[in-house]
Amino acid sequence: MSTKPCKTCGNLSPEYAHFCPNCGDTFGDVTTKKDLIVVTTSIIPGYEIVKALGTVHGMTVRTRGVGGKIIAGIESMFGGEVTSYSSEAEKARKESMDRLIENAKSIGADAVVRTDFETSDILSGTATIFSAYGTAVFIKPLTK
Repeated sequence: MSTKPCKTCGNLSPEYAHFCPNCGDTFGDVTTKKDLIVVTTSIIPGYEIVKALGTVHGMTVRTRGVGGKIIAGIESMFGGEVTSYSSEAEKARKESMDRLIENAKSIGADAVVRTDFETSDILSGTATIFSAYGTAVFIKPLTK
């Protein structure tokens, strides 16, 4: 397999790598640290997975303040969506995804496959853990 050295740290990486898995610097074939491709499937149409780098995750723990609990209590009396909780859950989901992406970039990944989310209540239901996880991979476009 062909390799190329990182101009920053000298680490040898596969020829198809866009980022150094050691220091995260680009190999010059991209102008910035591009956004990773993140999918829930095990394949990415139009790409070949050339190496699995391992599991990556992102996590955040959220609690509800007294004011939020009061608003949620009032909303729950009338039924329907508890918008104050939905809003916090969406923020936490985004934060856990952002952390997953940063963890994947830190090991030089081009993409994350088989991404999933999980939530768990802790501290007798006063806090919720939001986590995103998947498999970081190197990819290359399929040749025609």
